Amino acid sequence: MRKNLKKLASLFLAMSMVLALAACGAKKEEAPASSGEASSTSDFTPITLKMGNQHSTETVANKLDQEMCDRIAEETEGRVTVELYSDSALGDYTNIFDELMLGTVDIAHISPVESYDARVSATMLPYLAFDYDKLLEIYSEGTFLRSELDDALSQLGIHLGGVFCEGFNGIGVMQELENANVPGAEKGCIIRSPMMDVYSLEMIDMGFRVSSMPYSDTYTAMQTGVVAGLAGGTSQVNYLSFRDIITDFYDYRYIQEATMIMISQKTWDKLLPEDQETITNIINDICAKGAEQAESACDEYMDKLEAEGIRVHTFTDEELNAFAESCRANVWPQLAKNYPDGWLDQVKESVA
Repeated sequence: MRKNLKKLASLFLAMSMVLALAACGAKKEEAPASSGEASSTSDFTPITLKMGNQHSTETVANKLDQEMCDRIAEETEGRVTVELYSDSALGDYTNIFDELMLGTVDIAHISPVESYDARVSATMLPYLAFDYDKLLEIYSEGTFLRSELDDALSQLGIHLGGVFCEGFNGIGVMQELENANVPGAEKGCIIRSPMMDVYSLEMIDMGFRVSSMPYSDTYTAMQTGVVAGLAGGTSQVNYLSFRDIITDFYDYRYIQEATMIMISQKTWDKLLPEDQETITNIINDICAKGAEQAESACDEYMDKLEAEGIRVHTFTDEELNAFAESCRANVWPQLAKNYPDGWLDQVKESVA
């Protein structure tokens, strides 16, 4: 009997220890994980962040990225230092995007990657806007589109710093267009289009016949008469790469080349609130400068095209607005399948 009691007592003790350990484990899981964050500037350990971009060293975007890094170090009083790796030194933009999600790259200035959530590519919707002031308004915090971008990226573990304007695309051709200012009217030629619906569908709506092909094949296709011109290039691209073959450049402003300045959420959460605010303000300034310099560069290279004897055609706000209205009525419904049901209608209402 005493032997049995001893066995029962031992069993009871063992069960008690198991329950106690389980309870401790449960409490450990329920407690919020320690982030290791400092509560003030005095006990914050300075941090060095790694930033990658897809821009070559001499571009406006890269120069502004370096200015941003310099300002962050200065205005956080050295608490946050950013080392910039330009010209895709950290890998292709899709790889950098994945590393942002993992936290192995801290900051990036790259093209949006729509593989995980199509909403992030909406910054490049055709005729989202055709002037920079309107674009900056649409991209600013608190708007419908910006809130959706924030939501899409945050679910991927990425904090959106800002949307950067690279410049509006025009069309360079080897002949003067027919009905150039009339949406939907036949333009009299076939042009190269990037292999993306946002481009090809818009070109068709404008009145072009299109041949979708890689950018690298475009020059030869123009030389051999397969196409008479190209979509998917700013005035700068047309000047630097096609000025010896095109006769006309049309500033249609149908798509803005949008890139994004993004920060890994893991990195963002390590920063002091006052440094987060400082960095947010710096990025907003840099994006505003980017739009200003993109407009200046567009004008500068159109002047250079004219100096080469190439005819440059611009359009009134009324004419551009007619193209925008046609695009939103005819092209956006075709693109709607790529987004949540009714989502593009909400974007349309918000930018009207």
